Amino acid sequence: MERISIFFLIIFLGVSCGNEVPRQTIPYGPVNFRVELMSYDSELKNPDCYKIFTEEHRRLNSDRFGYAGVLVITDARGNLYAFDLCCPHEDSRQAVVSPDYDGNGYAGKVRCNSCGSVYVTMFGIGNVESGPSSEPLQRYTVIQLQDGSYRVIN
Repeated sequence: MERISIFFLIIFLGVSCGNEVPRQTIPYGPVNFRVELMSYDSELKNPDCYKIFTEEHRRLNSDRFGYAGVLVITDARGNLYAFDLCCPHEDSRQAVVSPDYDGNGYAGKVRCNSCGSVYVTMFGIGNVESGPSSEPLQRYTVIQLQDGSYRVIN
């Protein structure tokens, strides 16, 4: 009987760890805004594109753009992903990442303007490719709404 109880306890603990909350890699900043593909943000309808959202892009008083601003990207399949612009190695609003370009345009990577760390944003990953950083970019949740727009939140 004791073995069965231990077995079920181990199974319960393993299953309960399935929905971990993403870890915060930079100082907290609230994120809550809409991406409107049919109007303001139509460039994001194209694959492998990006748009940067900062306080200058505020459309509503309730819009919030994270710690240093938000980078929204589309991958080759048209999926949207969102990352804070703050480099997790620097933890500074002034040390932000910028999209890298190859010969064909946006290369699916961003580079920190301060420490030089390179992060892979392709497929919504945000992991470090090179440089001194050891933490991934802070990723935010992108939810598709019924009207075809998206909400970016943390």
